[in-house]
Amino acid sequence: MSQKKAFWVFSFLAIFGFSYLLNSLDSGSYLMDQESQKINDVSVENKTTYISVQLKEFNAESQTLKARIWVYPPSDYAIALGSSVQVLYDTQLDIDAAQIDYHNQNGTTIWKENDYLRAIDVELDATNALYDTRINDKWFPFDRYSVPVSGTLQFRTAGSETETLSDDVWIVTPIRVSPYTASLSGWSSNFQYLQFEGGSIEQSLNQEGLWGVDILLNRTSLNKALLLLLSLIFISGGASMLFLFRSILIRQRPPTLSGLVWSASTAFTMIQTRTVIPGAPRVGVKFDLFIFYPALTMSFVSGGLMFYFWLTRETWSHE
Repeated sequence: MSQKKAFWVFSFLAIFGFSYLLNSLDSGSYLMDQESQKINDVSVENKTTYISVQLKEFNAESQTLKARIWVYPPSDYAIALGSSVQVLYDTQLDIDAAQIDYHNQNGTTIWKENDYLRAIDVELDATNALYDTRINDKWFPFDRYSVPVSGTLQFRTAGSETETLSDDVWIVTPIRVSPYTASLSGWSSNFQYLQFEGGSIEQSLNQEGLWGVDILLNRTSLNKALLLLLSLIFISGGASMLFLFRSILIRQRPPTLSGLVWSASTAFTMIQTRTVIPGAPRVGVKFDLFIFYPALTMSFVSGGLMFYFWLTRETWSHE
């Protein structure tokens, strides 16, 4: 095989292999952990309430997660209508969250018989209780968070027609929680059931009307891979300016105007590229301190010194 053909074959294989590697990386998975999935697999048909949790937006700076929750009781207690359900009994649903919009006409946590129980929008605070080392956004892209969400659910099957509470009969059903997220830009999540005090997870979900999950958020592998590529670009850009100045300093290359243009364009390209980093990290994260700022400094300092040599040396000769 000629060198020309070998070059194109190698280039094609390298591009194909790189594309295959990027496509094989996690670009966003939203699943239950194995132990929680085992609990979900043991459910009673037509007796279980299903709660779906959709992740909408996570702010790493404020460590707040916006989510939407759907509740689907068994057919004995509600009629499923697609995006909402019509409850057949008085239904009380309480959710522990920083902010909640129940979309309830009564303005309470109780839906009266025949009311429509629609999606519930919540804003949750990250507690990071599941991580021994609490890594915040300054460690981008290796930051991680755990966000708890929990609540109670029960149905009043008798006593709603009277004013007294003594004849009220409240019923609970087995509860199962599942993720319902198609995409949360830059993040993967793992759901696992909370351990309630005084009983096992299964007992709480099956008998006490309690439900709760910890949502573990991590940057996607694809996000980390892209940031690695950008790191190489930044470092190589700064290093190239440093080596160019070294060549001028030891008089291997002349201090030309084209070198100054190259240095300036490299520096401003770095600044522009920093604004479009996947995940939009705030200024001052560890990536900036160890990668971006050093590379930018190398480029600016090298460019400034090259400008000085270009101004002060009237002639240049290779000795």
